[in-house]
Amino acid sequence: MSNRVEGVVASRWTEVEVYATYMKLTGEVEVPDSQRLSDVVNGGERYLTLRDTRAEPLSVNYPVLSRVEPRTTIARSAVILLCPLDEGEREPIPGAHRVKLSHQAVFNSVAFSLVGDIHLEPGQSLQEQLEAHPADFLPLTNVSALWVTALSEETSAVQRVFALLNPVAILSFSER
Repeated sequence: MSNRVEGVVASRWTEVEVYATYMKLTGEVEVPDSQRLSDVVNGGERYLTLRDTRAEPLSVNYPVLSRVEPRTTIARSAVILLCPLDEGEREPIPGAHRVKLSHQAVFNSVAFSLVGDIHLEPGQSLQEQLEAHPADFLPLTNVSALWVTALSEETSAVQRVFALLNPVAILSFSER
């Protein structure tokens, strides 16, 4: 049985965690069946809409008065890291796969220090990728991130199979 109705594009709802400097939002983003999560996030819109969203602080010292919101709009520019909670979300669309080489890289942002694998075309450096696509969130695999803040001694660790890193949030990076 098909998920497609005449004239309507079929889609799925993917649960994601969205990390900003002091906040984490958990909700669902709509992803058309013909696209990947990264296609939706990099779709050119300044805002991204989530459904059934919960907001919580990354620090116990940062209060949030929130409940589950049926619809939430987030500013892409404020997002540092976006992680799908479904590991299958990292699967490429059939026919869209290109040969890329995996390299480990270290990134620092205002709020996170993280290590992950980047996937670049042969002969391409991470800097070339970032300069060629300055607004596109960078797909990473095998991500280990540590939330660090100068406001407290608290830390929080995030480990995900797949994540999207906002290039605007990158303070420094090193390829290994």
